[in-house]
Amino acid sequence: MSTRRPLRRGLRAPKPPQPEPAAGQAHALRLVGTVLANTTLLTALLYYFGLVNTQTYFGYFRVHYTLLGQTPDEIFGRGVDGVLLPLTAVAGAALLFLVLTRFLKIRLGEASWSRLLRICSPAAGVLGLALLAATTAIALDPEPFRDRPGAPGIGFALGILMALFSWRHWTSRRTGSTRSSVAELVTGYALVSVGLFWAVGDYSGAVGTSRAFEASRVISARPAATLYSAESLNLTANGIAQVKCANPESAFKYRYTGLKLLLQSSGQYVFLPANWRASTGVAFVIPKTDKLRLEFGPSRSVPPPDC
Repeated sequence: MSTRRPLRRGLRAPKPPQPEPAAGQAHALRLVGTVLANTTLLTALLYYFGLVNTQTYFGYFRVHYTLLGQTPDEIFGRGVDGVLLPLTAVAGAALLFLVLTRFLKIRLGEASWSRLLRICSPAAGVLGLALLAATTAIALDPEPFRDRPGAPGIGFALGILMALFSWRHWTSRRTGSTRSSVAELVTGYALVSVGLFWAVGDYSGAVGTSRAFEASRVISARPAATLYSAESLNLTANGIAQVKCANPESAFKYRYTGLKLLLQSSGQYVFLPANWRASTGVAFVIPKTDKLRLEFGPSRSVPPPDC
């Protein structure tokens, strides 16, 4: 007589545990996304810095920058040249802050570090809100801070970071979760970016004007430029001499002296008189053609009376 096992009803064999996604892969993806976002922001800041720098630099010489067709390479070059030292200072300060934070966390221990955060979090929130209120007032009336370019924008970005730090610490104590919502992260990132663009715009304008002022002080030391033309260019300014060449077979009938070459860009020459002054000086934008010929000599050289 055979015995039969009773059938189990309502019971299922346990499923094998599903493999959890690797934490390292998720962390790597987040790291790559952060690096790409920050690289894009840095590229935009460099271009914006170079663009505003270019506008103010040539505006000092009364030349609209759009006439020169500046290439992105030239604009990025000015951006890197002007923002290198401030960027180094900001990166160094951020690295020092991170190292000091990690050192204090290890040195103080978990309990003391938590107490320190409970003290610093409200202070950071109050200071952040105060910075936001002050920078908002400056945005409405920026004249008193003209001599401190970049400071209001940096203050706005720091105020956002402090307010977010205080808010995140307060919510984590209430909810027990240290994660921030996507909306908070995106909004905070956008507002910090606004502050950085604000700072870069102010600072780059001041740097462009400063570089143009420095260039204007050494115009007389630049090589003397002699411009030959097949046709009369009618360049009239103080210190510029036009001579009509006596040789009828000469390909270039007119000679202009007393000029200094400021820039050649996208087929355009920018000439300044050797005695250029910011109050009265003019600039000449001349297309680069086969009907022109340039000669350069020592800064104080005197050409012969005839050509």
